[in-house]
Amino acid sequence: MRIGFAHPNKRNYSETFIQYHIAYLKPIFVLTGGKRPYEDQDGISIFTFPLSEPIRIFIKRLLPGLYEHFFTYFLVKYLQKQRPDILLVEYGTTGCGVVDACIKTNTPLAVHFHGFDAFEKKTVESHLKEYQKIFRYAKAIIAVSKDMVERLIELGAPRERVHFVSCGVKTHEFFGAEPAKSDKLVLAVGRFAGKKAPHLTIKAFNLVLDKHPDAQLIMIGQGAMFASCQALVEELQLKHAVKLLGVKTPAEVVDYLRKARVFVQHSMFNPENNDSEGTPTSILEAASAGLPIVSTRHAGIKDAVEHGVTGYLVEEGDYESMADFISILLDDASLAAKMGVQGRKKMQQEYEIELQTEKLLTAINN
Repeated sequence: MRIGFAHPNKRNYSETFIQYHIAYLKPIFVLTGGKRPYEDQDGISIFTFPLSEPIRIFIKRLLPGLYEHFFTYFLVKYLQKQRPDILLVEYGTTGCGVVDACIKTNTPLAVHFHGFDAFEKKTVESHLKEYQKIFRYAKAIIAVSKDMVERLIELGAPRERVHFVSCGVKTHEFFGAEPAKSDKLVLAVGRFAGKKAPHLTIKAFNLVLDKHPDAQLIMIGQGAMFASCQALVEELQLKHAVKLLGVKTPAEVVDYLRKARVFVQHSMFNPENNDSEGTPTSILEAASAGLPIVSTRHAGIKDAVEHGVTGYLVEEGDYESMADFISILLDDASLAAKMGVQGRKKMQQEYEIELQTEKLLTAINN
C-alpha cells in the first residue's frame, strides 16, 4: 500500500508517536510544515517555482485568504505526481488543511486525532465546519482513546468510520525498571501544559514528603507552565526534593525510568480551554519499563492503566488521593514491583507498537 503521510510539527520532542508511525508505516513521502504541510522529509517544497519560499511566506502572512487556495493548488499537483493509495494525516487540524486537495484528486484520506484537536474549545469551534467536510469525505477517522471516539461521533463523525487505535510503545526499548530495588524516586515526564497539571503533581508530592521525607520527585519536560512550577517549588520550599530538569533525550528518559519507583502524571481537562489528553505516550513508556503508574481517570489513561493492578487512578484534581497512592507504593516496594510487572505485560499484549500499527493499517485499509 502506497501511504502518503502528513503532520504539522517538524521538530517537536514530545511527538514520538509520529516518528513511530513514520518508521513502521514506511510512507512514500512525508510532508510537514504546519496546518498546510508543504515540505517533504528532505526539505523539498511542494512549491516548485523560483523564489517559491519568500513568495510562499509573503502570501501566507499578507494574503492568508489566498494562501489556502495557493497551497491547495500545489498540493493537488503533488498528489497527482505521487499518487498515494491513501494520505494519512496526524491531527484533525492538519486534515482540515489537506482535505480539499484530497477531494480534488480523489485521494483517500485518513485523519488521526490526538487530543486538543478533538477537545480544545477554540480549536474545535474554529475548525468545526472543516471537520464536517473531513467527516463526510475521509475513509477513516482515528481516535487514540475510547473517550475520543465518542467525542468525534458527537461532533458529527459517522460511527462506522471512527476507529480506536491507541498510540503504541516500543517495549524492547522501554524496559528495565526495578521498583523493588529502587530508591524512593517519583518520576514525571511530559510537557508542562495545563492538561497535564504539573502543579498538581508538585502539590501531591508535597504531601508525600510528610510521610516520606527522603523521597525525591524528578520532572522532565518543558512548556508554558515550567516557570510557574519552578515558582511553586520555591514557594513550598521543595528545592531539596523536587528537580525540574527540562527536556531530556529519549535515552536519558529511559535511564530515569530504570531508576524510579513510581511514575506519576496528573492529566485533566484544562479548565481554561477544555483541552484534553489522548493517550499519553509517557505513561505507556513508563508502564512498559516496568513502573507502577499513579495518574487520573482521564481520556485514554483509563484504557492503559488498570486501577489496583498496574497502578492507581484518582479523579481529576484530587491530588490528595494521588499523594496517598504514591505513599502506598513508596511504603511497599514489592507491591510497586508487582504492579510494574503487570503494567509491562499489559503494554506487551495491548500497546506494543507493531500491534497498534497493524490496527492502524487495518483501519485505513478497511
